[in-house]
Formats: sequence, structure tokens, C-alpha cells
Amino acid sequence: MPLGQTLAEDETHEQGDQGRADENDLLRALQDGDNDAFVLLMQRLESPLRRYVRRLIGDSDAEDDIVQDVFFSLYRKSDRIDARRGLRPYLFRMARNRCYDELRRQGRFQSVSLDEEPEGKSFSLAETLPDPAEPTDELAHWLFIQLVVREAMEKLPENQRQALILYAEEQMSYAEIAVATNTNPGTVRSRLSHARRTLRRLVPPWVLAALDSEPTPGGAREVI
Repeated sequence: MPLGQTLAEDETHEQGDQGRADENDLLRALQDGDNDAFVLLMQRLESPLRRYVRRLIGDSDAEDDIVQDVFFSLYRKSDRIDARRGLRPYLFRMARNRCYDELRRQGRFQSVSLDEEPEGKSFSLAETLPDPAEPTDELAHWLFIQLVVREAMEKLPENQRQALILYAEEQMSYAEIAVATNTNPGTVRSRLSHARRTLRRLVPPWVLAALDSEPTPGGAREVI
């Protein structure tokens, strides 16, 4: 499977661009005092924000507090946000910072080097289940592959994992990821390259074979 985007991915990206534009228009309306715009932004962004927070801190009672705090900050400080740079990266950056605060509070936060890679090549999930060489259900087949890849992603260095989550799962551009992670597009590109190279060593061969030979369903962005 090539690292570049497929035609379906390009269409998905165009739809994502339109969605970002709509969100930025709602931000401008909120900045002009339209409280209905805030409600619409919450309805649109709560689910992806929760998904991202859950990926960073796992199942935690703190999830609700973090999401609510991000939206509260949005309401109070909307006038400080530059709509030209995009709302979504700003919110995800706030969520990331809140997650780091929570991980520090729990004593789980660790700074990880860009070049640090996981030790060993063990992969518990793939080792406990047979290779689905001829799956009887295509959807189940791809869900299983997604589960295997996600478990591998959990073994990536944190900055690489976050870049890949924002790119593949949240459909963000390099520039948006750079804002969300307080870095620059060149660093984002490097982290994604490191993450993909590491993932190709972590996942079992049959997963790579499936990903290299079959199109990803639903127009999703390629992870590996």
C-alpha cells in the first residue's frame, strides 16, 4: 500500500476541509456573540474530542472533566482564537495539554524522545489469534486488522502516536497537527514517517500483506 493518499482519501480530505470551514464560520459567529454557534460547535466536536482524550489517557473518570474544561475555555476565550488558523487544532491542543496534566497527576506522564522506539517485537493480540487468511466477513476482517494496528500504535513513542492519531483518525493536515501538538509541519512529517516505519516492524506479516494488497475501506487514510 503506498504512503500517498488514494483518490478516495483526497475526496475525504476535501470533505474534511469543508467541515473545518464550517467550524471556523461557527467560531466567528461565536466571537460575534452567537451562543447558538457554541451549541453547534459542541455537538459537532464533542465526539472527536472525546475519542482523542480517550486515546491519550485511556478509560478514565477524568474524561468528562477534560472535555468540559476544553469547551468551557472555548466559550470564555473564543475571542483569542484566530479563525484563520483553524478551531479544531486549537481545541485538540487544549485537550492534549489537559490530558498531560491529568497524566502527571496520576504519575503516568513520561517524556519520550522522537527517536525512541519500543523494545522487542512481541505482539500479544496477533499471537493469540489465528491468521485470517480467508475471512468470511470482509467487515470483520478489516475490524480485526484495525484492532491489531491500534494495539501496535499504543507501543509507539508518544509524539509519534499522537501525530498518527490526528492524521489517520481525525483527518488533520500536517499544518493542523503542528498547531495541535505545538510543533511545525516538518516535524509532523518526520514523526509520521518514523511512526509508519516502526508500525511496519510491529504488525504481523499477514497484516502488512492485507494492507499492501487491498484498498482500505471507507476512504480512510492509510496508517502504514
